[in-house]
Amino acid sequence: MKIVSIVGARPQFVKAAVVSEQFRSKGISEILVHTGQHYDFNMSEIFFEELGIFKPQYNLGVGSGLQGEQTAKMLMGIEKILLKEKPDFVVVYGDTNSTLAGALAAVKLHIPIVHVEAGLRSFNKNMPEEINRILTDHSSDLLFAPTDTAVKNLREEGIYKNVYNVGDVMFDIALKVSKSVDDYRVLKEHELIPKKYILTTIHRASNTDSKENLKNIFKALRKLSETYKIFFPIHPRTQKAMDLYGISGLVESSNLILSEPVSYKEMIALERNAKVVITDSGGIQKEAYFFKVPCVVVRSETEWVELVNVGWNFLSVVETDSIIRTAEYVISKEKFPAWKPFFGKGDASKKIVEVLIKNAGL
Repeated sequence: MKIVSIVGARPQFVKAAVVSEQFRSKGISEILVHTGQHYDFNMSEIFFEELGIFKPQYNLGVGSGLQGEQTAKMLMGIEKILLKEKPDFVVVYGDTNSTLAGALAAVKLHIPIVHVEAGLRSFNKNMPEEINRILTDHSSDLLFAPTDTAVKNLREEGIYKNVYNVGDVMFDIALKVSKSVDDYRVLKEHELIPKKYILTTIHRASNTDSKENLKNIFKALRKLSETYKIFFPIHPRTQKAMDLYGISGLVESSNLILSEPVSYKEMIALERNAKVVITDSGGIQKEAYFFKVPCVVVRSETEWVELVNVGWNFLSVVETDSIIRTAEYVISKEKFPAWKPFFGKGDASKKIVEVLIKNAGL
């Protein structure tokens, strides 16, 4: 069996790490295609080194650009690779433009598509990720959902065939990597004390493409930094937006630490030692839950509704007062509800490959 796997962004490198390991253990041939959607070293190559992923056989080097332009370049490059490699399956991950481009290229060539992390819905079609999810799911032949809610979403859209709740591959890798992370070294390097800081990431287009939203977020962070230390690894998209909008003055606070993007292992250490996480990331709000750290989600909705319903994650509209009020409420809470195993037992990648082998003939 030959697999072509499409990756292009940080969360996809993480997800692919454990699935690729399972492919190798079963003697399955895998061709890894990196679209180049993330091209910054700390957002891309370092993940291949740190997580033990073999180097991609193809790197399209697409880089940033308008949604349509970026997706089109990926589609053109992936199509040529698929025509050359003639795989039995194409595996795509998550909800990025790389995901959609891989799915579109494969479905046009009648190559079966495997979607890892299928069925997520925020029910906000203004998010490009939501469109990517829906189109990919409706094009896929094998759909691996991470939760019961994701399976329910697919069924409500009429997708019943070849849907499997296998758990979350990000939980697999988080459990594996967390055993080898030196928390003390990471925290010492950044001068942080366990449970005495807020970890923040912001990168969604809905926030970075809006001057008002980004200003509201930084005003809230600056106010919170009067009381709490905040560590903020800056995504390249966010840095570009800050420069464009000229809002660097809003981050002038000795307690608000802006950093270059950090590696996955560093992020694990930072997440599990934080007092609270403030983010607009789908992956990081979930990773915070893995490590029993409450999270403020700076969005009006989330694809991980389970975490809001269970009382560990808290939505905040992108207004300064709302972000401050929500963060202070979460920080003041002394007790959180019982932790529930929404994301499986850490064996999602093994289940995916087992199902894939079983369905090799389709």
